[in-house]
Amino acid sequence: MLNILACCVAALLIAGEVARFGGSARFIPMALDELAVAALLLWAAWRSRRDGAIWHLVGWGAFCGLSLVLLVETADHQMHGPAKAAGPAYLVILSAMFGLGAGAIGRALRLCRVHSGQQ
Repeated sequence: MLNILACCVAALLIAGEVARFGGSARFIPMALDELAVAALLLWAAWRSRRDGAIWHLVGWGAFCGLSLVLLVETADHQMHGPAKAAGPAYLVILSAMFGLGAGAIGRALRLCRVHSGQQ
């Protein structure tokens, strides 16, 4: 299930960045962070069958870091200006992303413990 979730989230990250910056000269610098996180999530899904869930910790940790940075930046704009028109929606979406990532990290930690024989 974690592999499917990682692939779906990676696809959404890639699609979102292509839709937002595709065809723009700013694509590479602006989309690089999301594309790197998407690559880590895809790597985790691919390697987990061989290496266990350890790569999911890396991928989902990066995803949480990215979503938390974006959440804090958006909250700062909403609180101190200039406020974005879609800011409240972004805050809800970014909070959900962070929660999803934190849940995936928890699941990956449980899988790592089971794999290592700890409980």
